[in-house]
Amino acid sequence: MDHHHTEVERPKQRNSDMSFAKTSLQHDSGAGFREMGRGQSAALSGSKARLSVVIPAHNEERVLARCLDALLADAEAGELEIVVVANGCVDRTIEIAKSYGDQVILVESLEASKHAALNAGDEAASVFPRVYLDADITVSTSAIRSVMDEMERTGALAGAPRAVVDLNDSSAVIRSFYRVWCEMPWFTDNLVGSGVYVLSAAGHARLGAFPAITNDDQYVHDLFRSAERVVSRSQQFFVRPPRTMRGLIKRRTRTLLGQREMDRRFGRLPGRAAPISVMELLLRRRVNIIDLLVYGVITKVAAFGAIRKERRGDSSWERDDTSREKQD
Repeated sequence: MDHHHTEVERPKQRNSDMSFAKTSLQHDSGAGFREMGRGQSAALSGSKARLSVVIPAHNEERVLARCLDALLADAEAGELEIVVVANGCVDRTIEIAKSYGDQVILVESLEASKHAALNAGDEAASVFPRVYLDADITVSTSAIRSVMDEMERTGALAGAPRAVVDLNDSSAVIRSFYRVWCEMPWFTDNLVGSGVYVLSAAGHARLGAFPAITNDDQYVHDLFRSAERVVSRSQQFFVRPPRTMRGLIKRRTRTLLGQREMDRRFGRLPGRAAPISVMELLLRRRVNIIDLLVYGVITKVAAFGAIRKERRGDSSWERDDTSREKQD
C-alpha cells in the first residue's frame, strides 16, 4: 500500500465558534520557537478548553488521523486544546494535522526528538489537566474525562484509562509474551504510560521539563508512587503490540535500553514497579511455562541488543512500525 496516496478525510467542524485558533509554531534551534499567532491561540483555547492534549508526532501519517478522530468523535465544542508537535517529519504528518483546521494547534520542528517535542507541546499548551498521547494510540475524550474525574476524586497527580492489549491477529509467540507482560507489576499496579497519561498541574510541577531520555512513559510512571497514580477502570484504551517477532524485539530493546539509562541517571525512582517471581506468576494461573519461556528468551535477546547499543553509543530510536499498520 502506498501511504503517500492515502486520502485524508477531514472531520466535520463541530461549531463555527470552535475555541481553537489554528497556530503554527516553527522550531528555531537558535532561539527556541518562532511563534505566529501564539498569543491569540492561548487566549482563545485557554479561556474555554477543559484540558490540553499534547501529541508528539514523528512521521505518523499512517495513524495520526485515527488518533485525532478518536479524540474528536465525542468531544464537546471547545473542550479540547489539541497540540500536535510534528518533529522531523518527512511524510504527510504536517499535511494531515493541518487538515483538521482550527481543531488542532500545529507545532513544527525540524528536530526528530520525542522529549523535545513533548517540551515544545508544553510550551504551546495552556490548560491543565494535560494529556500526553502517542499518535499511534486511540483513546476517546470520554475516557480522558473519566480519568480526570478519578484524579479529582482521589487527589492523584497522574492517571490513565485502563490499558487493553489488542492481540487480535497476533501470533502465538506475541500472545505468549504479552500474557506475561500483562501480569507484571508495571502493568497491574496503576499503570500510567504505554502511550497515554494525564498530569494535573501539581503532577506536572513535579515533572518539570521532560529530560532527554528514551522512555518518557516509564519516567513519568516512576516519578509517582502507586498511591499518587490512578487508573479509570470504567474506560479503556488499546495498546497495539508489534505484529512480528522482529518488531517485538525492537520494542523490547528500546524499553530495556531506556531502563538502563534511567537507572544510570536517576537511580531508583519512587514509583518503580517491584519485581515479581516466576513462582508467583505461575500461581496466578494466567500464564504457563511456555509463556514464561517465550518472555524470557525475547527479553534476553533484547537485553543483549540493549547492551550492544549502549557500548556502541548508539542512540538511534528502535521504533516498531508494524503496530502502525492500518487496521480496518
